Amino acid sequence: MISYDRLVAPRGHLGVLIEPSPAEIFALLGEVQQRLEPITILGRPLTAWRTNLRSQLELNGPVIATGHQTEFFHAGVFAKIIAAHVLSRHTCGSAVFVAVDSDVGKTRSLEVPQITSRSLRRVDVSIPGLGTLRPDECQPEVPREQWVDFFFRVASVYEHYDVSMLRPFSEGWLADGERIRYCDGLARGFRALEAALGLDGVRELRISELCGTPAFRAFAAQLMLNAESSAASYNAARQAFRERHKVENPARPVPPLVTQDGRIEVPLWIMRCDGPRTHLFVRRSGEQLDLLADRTFVTSMDVTALADREMHDQPWELERLGWRLRPRALTLSGFARLFLADLFIHGIGGAKYDEVTDDFLARFLGAPPPSMCCVTATVYLPLPRTGVTDEQVAQARWRARDLLYNPQRYVCNPSPDLLRRRAELIRRSQELAAHDYNNHTERRAVFDGIRAVNEHLLRQDSWRTAEFQQEIERLQHAREQDAIALNREYFVGLHLRHSLEELVSRISRALTPETLEART
Repeated sequence: MISYDRLVAPRGHLGVLIEPSPAEIFALLGEVQQRLEPITILGRPLTAWRTNLRSQLELNGPVIATGHQTEFFHAGVFAKIIAAHVLSRHTCGSAVFVAVDSDVGKTRSLEVPQITSRSLRRVDVSIPGLGTLRPDECQPEVPREQWVDFFFRVASVYEHYDVSMLRPFSEGWLADGERIRYCDGLARGFRALEAALGLDGVRELRISELCGTPAFRAFAAQLMLNAESSAASYNAARQAFRERHKVENPARPVPPLVTQDGRIEVPLWIMRCDGPRTHLFVRRSGEQLDLLADRTFVTSMDVTALADREMHDQPWELERLGWRLRPRALTLSGFARLFLADLFIHGIGGAKYDEVTDDFLARFLGAPPPSMCCVTATVYLPLPRTGVTDEQVAQARWRARDLLYNPQRYVCNPSPDLLRRRAELIRRSQELAAHDYNNHTERRAVFDGIRAVNEHLLRQDSWRTAEFQQEIERLQHAREQDAIALNREYFVGLHLRHSLEELVSRISRALTPETLEART
């Protein structure tokens, strides 16, 4: 079992998190069949659906799967690909990367650090043709020269371009075609990067591809035909997670499914490539099941036909009409784990949220899906750092404040008369506080007197206040510079080859059975 408390990103360079322990991960692979036995989909054993899907995809042996959105992801995500490669080699199985091309991109640019003569800064390099309203699978083709220009702009900003993994990545991206789709270029780029590091056995499977299989159609049908039960199970699992982890944000970990006006929300997206994704609702009308994009009617499906396993061998009518069903976050990992993977490797966010998936599917199907584990890493870019700490900034702020109240500690050659006057006022203030506390008029007069003396002392060394403020600004700027340098989420291709080779080596050593035996 994953320990929730251990799901924290490593702080040090080339730090790796593997949870649960590698020994436990190998043990989990022996529990898959036992977990699957109670589950049926449309009255057919889940094991039969899995066998057919894996045969269709030509996957052999234990399937070690991981995945992420189709984006320029960081080294922590890449660590999951390394782990999938290593585990598949040791188990004589297949490594799969599930590319979530059904998501809408969070950004239209690649963030690149730039070292200038004065400072370190972040530069956003626009990604050609990429819109944030359409899912990535629907992004248009872009002329090759625009991608050439994109990588040229990245190279002009990034000082370490020539010795980074961007060179093989960009060469892979540009290897084929005069017009290149975003997801196609990304896939080729990552294949080239992985090959350059010796990771040549990880196969990409896109969600858009998986959603065209009989297995996914059957899974979607199970959710739609049992919409009331699936929504209740989903919401109960969500609420249990919120109570267990004391979550207050109503949108976390996911919004609840809605039942309203005879419509029941299903944890699937419905979309067309010429429009945005929309929540799928279903509504029962006799022997027909109405499908709605939010409140907009899409089509009706015959309930008996939908429950027929043979129907899902061919595209549904709504697919032929240009509509697409895609899984939402929890159903996405649920489908991958139920139908595809013997072990699914999550990052920290996915591992946390999949507590809900386990609970949801156990309530809805009678058993949780095959196990998951968590792998991530922290790799820093070779960028200049100051080493200034938050404690140093706090101390500088305290000194600036203390200067206002105790200038005698800091000014040069303070006036003896002012020091004597200040000492007398301090003594009188202490007497009033001890023996005449309610004499507010005199206490206020003494306070104003101390403040006036402090101001006179500061005027004797007028540059001291500016000096202290400048020190605060210097330290704050240094912390901001270090925050740029120590960002662990820069694109993995920006890293130097030797850093990623060392990451591969560390994960490989940790997940090698011989190493585990030596430890025990």
